[in-house]
Amino acid sequence: MITKHPSGEETQVSVSARIEEELRIKESVIYSSINGIAIGDLEGTLTYVNDAALRLFGDYSASEIIGKSAFIFAFSEEQATAVFETVHKKGSWVGEITGKKKDGSPIFVHLSANTVNNENGDPICLMCSFVDITDRKRIDEELRIKEYAIASSINGIGIGDLQGNITYVNEAALRMWGADDASEVLGKSALEFAASEEEAIRVYAEFMEKGGWSGEISGRRKDGSPITVHLSASLVKNDRGEPICTMDSFVDITDRKRMEEELRIKESAIKSSINGIAIGDLEGNITYVNEAFVELWGGTDPSEVLGKSALEFTQLEEEAVGIIDAVRERGNWIGEITGIRRDGIPITVQLSTSMVYDDAGKPICMMCSFVNVTARKEAEEKLLKAYEDLEIRIEERTRDLRQANIKLKKEIEERKTAEKSLLKKEKELELKSLNLEEANTALKVLLKRREQDKDELEEKVLANIKELALPYIEKIKSSRLNDKQTVYVDVLESNLANIISPFLKKLSAQYINLSPTEIQVANLVRDGRSTKDIAEMLNISERGIEFHRNNIRLKLGIKNRKTNLRSYLLSLT
Repeated sequence: MITKHPSGEETQVSVSARIEEELRIKESVIYSSINGIAIGDLEGTLTYVNDAALRLFGDYSASEIIGKSAFIFAFSEEQATAVFETVHKKGSWVGEITGKKKDGSPIFVHLSANTVNNENGDPICLMCSFVDITDRKRIDEELRIKEYAIASSINGIGIGDLQGNITYVNEAALRMWGADDASEVLGKSALEFAASEEEAIRVYAEFMEKGGWSGEISGRRKDGSPITVHLSASLVKNDRGEPICTMDSFVDITDRKRMEEELRIKESAIKSSINGIAIGDLEGNITYVNEAFVELWGGTDPSEVLGKSALEFTQLEEEAVGIIDAVRERGNWIGEITGIRRDGIPITVQLSTSMVYDDAGKPICMMCSFVNVTARKEAEEKLLKAYEDLEIRIEERTRDLRQANIKLKKEIEERKTAEKSLLKKEKELELKSLNLEEANTALKVLLKRREQDKDELEEKVLANIKELALPYIEKIKSSRLNDKQTVYVDVLESNLANIISPFLKKLSAQYINLSPTEIQVANLVRDGRSTKDIAEMLNISERGIEFHRNNIRLKLGIKNRKTNLRSYLLSLT
């Protein structure tokens, strides 16, 4: 709950607490991100890296990184310098860059670098987010090499269905058979290219019986001229051992092995993915699931799932139908949906589903990827409840602070009344004791000296409490305390405040509109503490300290003025 004044505006204490809570949440998100994240000052000196970044670059420890230049991760200092200059000039840079791991080996990352600006639009630090794409670059390169090898192979390669109809030929095969375009070959029976139909039928029967055949065979070119090739023919089967097509290699079978290896890599990647993956036909019936999907569903074997409609795995069938319709219409759908496990327990999953098209742009199946976010959703609910509890505690603390302020004002008024009464008595005494002028002068000198000694004592008490007690109380409060320990710390802090409250009569008048945290920041600034020192003492981020400093300048009426905040605070005392 956010406390408001009658005017409807939020109190500074509530706003401050809410901002601090938001900062803690964001810091937690950055710390636990699977992407590498690094933060540095405007000169490129690292001030923060999360665990993902440390692991990505070779299991560094934070102490090995913090305080060093970001160039420690660069494989090419020239390339890194160019990126650094672009970020300073344009505010951001996104692209692929070569980095260097702890052992000196290269690593390819997709980097997003940005300057972070304050409320006035001034840059205050640099932030980088990066993802390791080394494996992806390697796989992409391997796929391009393999696809080019098949297309440009000097060996003729052909693929056909189980009826012997040709579905693919490469350029070498076209040249071998004297064809100008693949359309002249695709869809035709392989028997049409045989010199002897009888021999071709015999080879085909032996091939289908044994699952493979290798040897020489006579063929016929487009112009009718004879050709003899060394043919290696094989049946291609799926994971279940079922034949799905035929594959022929003329003279050399190297490219066929490469194609099979590429298919196995893709199948292995899908099978071993930590995300649940399912493939279904255009009607939504499941035709393939990986082990992660079976585990997510709570099953033990893919056979328990295959052939079933995807609608059986959702809590709301109407919602699932809408998603399938959206995929058919737009080609993809991304969002959260509630599913049902095998044991009937509902789970929340992040679903990404897309339509898969053939080369002609015709849809052939649907592919879905699932991530279980149930735990995250539960954590969000717990966090919301904790936030509500915190608001209640803030409201109670604000009420206590208001009462303390009222008491402080009353004490100030009493002191002012006492001072006025003293002045009045001094004047009466002066009128009655003109003959004691010299004695009075001496007395005044003594009183002045007494006030100076009193001020010095007050300053020593204040300095000792602020430097030797309050910072450690703040550190204790930021640690994990039970309820009883929290009460003791609050009582100790309150008693210290009561001890020093008479000494703050001058500064308190100026601080009357400041929040407790802003008063702490103001006192530390007046004592010459840096923003970094204050952040460590109060367990607040440096950005939070800058936010409090801006609020203090605003409330003291010196914002947008060329006035040093510490000098101004010293002038008040």
